[in-house]
Amino acid sequence: MRRNFKVTCGFLAALLLLAGCGKGAQDNIGNEEQKKLDLAAANTRQFEMPLTDKPVKLSVVTNSSVNVAGKSYTYNEVKAFQEMERRSGIEVEFQHVQNEKINLLFASNALPDLLLLNWSGFGGALKHANDRQIIALDSYIEKYAPNLVNIMKEDNKIYLQLAEADGRIYNFPFIRGEEELRVFQGFMIRQDWLDKLGLEMPTTRDEFYNVLKAFRNGDPNGNGEADETPYLAEKSYGIDRMYNFWGKDVFYVDNGTVKCGWTEPEYKEYIEWMNKLYSEGLIDPDYMINDRNQFDQKVARGLGGVWYGPAGGCLGRLTTLMEPVDPEFDLVGMPWIKAADGNKYVVNSEFVAEVTGMGYAVSSSCKNIEEAVKWMDYAYSDEGQILFNFGIEGESYTMENGVPTYTDLIVNNPDGLAMNEATALYAVPFGYPMSQSIDYFNQSMSARQKAAIAVWKDVDVSGSIPTLKYTVDEYDDVMKKFNEIKSYNDEMVNKFIVGKEPISNYDKYVQTIKSMGIDSVVEAYRKAYDRYVNLTK
Repeated sequence: MRRNFKVTCGFLAALLLLAGCGKGAQDNIGNEEQKKLDLAAANTRQFEMPLTDKPVKLSVVTNSSVNVAGKSYTYNEVKAFQEMERRSGIEVEFQHVQNEKINLLFASNALPDLLLLNWSGFGGALKHANDRQIIALDSYIEKYAPNLVNIMKEDNKIYLQLAEADGRIYNFPFIRGEEELRVFQGFMIRQDWLDKLGLEMPTTRDEFYNVLKAFRNGDPNGNGEADETPYLAEKSYGIDRMYNFWGKDVFYVDNGTVKCGWTEPEYKEYIEWMNKLYSEGLIDPDYMINDRNQFDQKVARGLGGVWYGPAGGCLGRLTTLMEPVDPEFDLVGMPWIKAADGNKYVVNSEFVAEVTGMGYAVSSSCKNIEEAVKWMDYAYSDEGQILFNFGIEGESYTMENGVPTYTDLIVNNPDGLAMNEATALYAVPFGYPMSQSIDYFNQSMSARQKAAIAVWKDVDVSGSIPTLKYTVDEYDDVMKKFNEIKSYNDEMVNKFIVGKEPISNYDKYVQTIKSMGIDSVVEAYRKAYDRYVNLTK
């Protein structure tokens, strides 16, 4: 294994001494000089492997991690990247670091060739473009990224969600094009409890309330004790999603305008309803503090019948956990509860966000931009998608009827690794800049999980906000100001729910978040959303 690109404390301290150096001297091409991407004129001719006939090394810093059975690995240790080096002829050295070190690198202005980050956590890509630390990629994508170009031509929403507020592109994204890849979480309910008590699946708020009461009163766990607290949560996870039962969320689109659900009359109805559930013992009183272990123990003891979570990390995990504990345990996806107009709504950007915040950016220090862009683009080719979703043919997958299919090394790992952990040693099918494969989804999800996702995606998502990009000033409102408001909101809403704050103080709560600047946050969302809509035209 090669020596990784080192970012040591001493190295970072030395870099800080360079902070006064001129940034413009490092520019390969000025961001303001780059024309916006012209998809119609872009090159779609594939480049042959290897991608270079000269020695090329690229350094990458990322805060992504690979953890398998309690041990951390670098991407250099993942088989897909070793194979990628062999195919491309480009040596890429990854360094996985904490956010603090990444902030020091930005402060020093002495950067690696590539940065693989979730940019929303670092001030946004446009901030670093304005600081001339990363470069606009439009011209390079036009010339050297035929695979990403073809994907954007096939689905224009990818370009719309990728372009920054100035209309230019600054990173190569993680793409989830298929609907099933974006709809991966929702409410789930114990079907065996419904069957035992002769209950139908709830579809309205009243029916949901009555089911929770029946779970509390009917002793569905069969131990002869009234110990059920029907709704469980892991540190409040999913509690706020019940506001979707009113067709709203924190931010949503209504007739083309972004609104804040916290200041709408329905939010008071939601809080009053949640207080009613809590005061009647229908919600676990520890919903704000349960950690994963406490949550799992309560599920294992049969104390809850409804909760919110992802298909993989919750429904699948708990089904496996409960097999030896309770053979009758039957957890299924619960349909979204209908709003007053009779429709089911989900207001969740995940459901419509084909492009996530995770992406590769090219720093202004990079000397091999053409090769770097070709290297990143390969992940979106047919061969690259298979490589990064499935790994190595003959080891982690084989081709079955034209479909890459995980082998028993992944599905039934001889060392007892879970499928996602076994996959992680060979490929990066989640959270890496490439196009996630529906074949990965089909093989990584059980029939039960797929059934839950089919239930969860049967909703109206028209109020959901897609991936938006902000100017630097808007970003300060959207991230910094909003985080302060959200902290206050979470505190107050939980106090309302558990009865520590009387609902008579609700108007005071609304006035407080207005005084904290929620209207300017909404305005920033509106401007970004309007830019998105204008791009569609």
